[in-house]
This record gives sequence, C-alpha cells and structure tokens, in this order.
Amino acid sequence: MRTTVIALVVSAGVLAGGCNRSETTAPSAGPNGGDVVPIKNGTAYAELLANADTGELMVHTWDKDLKSPRPVENEPITVGSGDNSAELMPHPMASDPAGTCSRFYGHADWARGGTIRHGWMAMRDEGSQKHSFDWRGCWQGGKAHGRMWEEMGEHRRMGPGHGGPMGPGHGHRDGADKP
Repeated sequence: MRTTVIALVVSAGVLAGGCNRSETTAPSAGPNGGDVVPIKNGTAYAELLANADTGELMVHTWDKDLKSPRPVENEPITVGSGDNSAELMPHPMASDPAGTCSRFYGHADWARGGTIRHGWMAMRDEGSQKHSFDWRGCWQGGKAHGRMWEEMGEHRRMGPGHGGPMGPGHGHRDGADKP
C-alpha cells in the first residue's frame, strides 16, 4: 500500500511538472504561408519560405502574434536539412532599426525541386541551437509570393551567401546570360 501511495505522489509530481512547461507550439503557417519556427524563447517567430525552382530561401521574423515584423540581431541564420545547410544573410527592411533585421535571404542547390520534408534552423545569438520543423508550407508560400524573390534584386546575383546563380534570366542586367 505504501509503495502505491509513493508511486501516485511521484506520478502526480511528474504530471504537474509537465503542466508547468512553457513549450511554445508554433502556428501552422506564417503571414506569407511559410513554415513557422518559434525563436527568442517563444517571444517571436521565424517564417521560412522557399523557391523550389531556384533554391532560394528566405526567413522573415515576426512578433509572437504574427502581425508585425520583429527585427532580431543582424546576424546570418542557418537553415538546413540533414547534413545540408545554407547561411541566409541579413537583408534589413527599411523599417528595421539599425543593427537589426527582419528578413534573411540565401540560396541552396539542395533545396531545388521542393522535395525536402524535414529541416532545421539555427540563429547565432541563440547559441546555434537547431530548431526542427517540417517543410510543409514553405514551398507553397514561396510559390504564392513570387514577387518577394524579385524584390531581392541584385542580391539574387551576388554569389554564395547572397543568392548565387539563379539560372537563365537571373544574371547580369545587360542580359548577357540570356539565350
């Protein structure tokens, strides 16, 4: 009888401790339809978008309500899947305060084709802790918001870490790369 009472008390303590956890459950999609990852101890979210045709990747950072951009430290964000990774460079919006950024951009050949299903994201200011997520909405969000890739302008042509070669029609302004 005493063993049963002790087991019940210990079980109740474990359950109560589990109820006090402050794990953040991310919404299923961000404002652009991309996959959402909690960052900054759940006080903000990162939304990942991907262009399956070009391998372009973009992260937008949002407040906890996903209503307004939430600028974070102006440091690259790393996005990956398995052993593959790409560093997304900061590309601040005009409204981002100095030294901060709410938009990050990069390119990864391994992301072409839209077949990635599981990934991770890491921010330097969070100790490069990997936040896992399923790549569900990022492909649709990236496709539905095609104009955002064009907004990256010259960054699409700058090479590793800035966009890299995007294929025909995305090279020099003079059109030298066009057939």
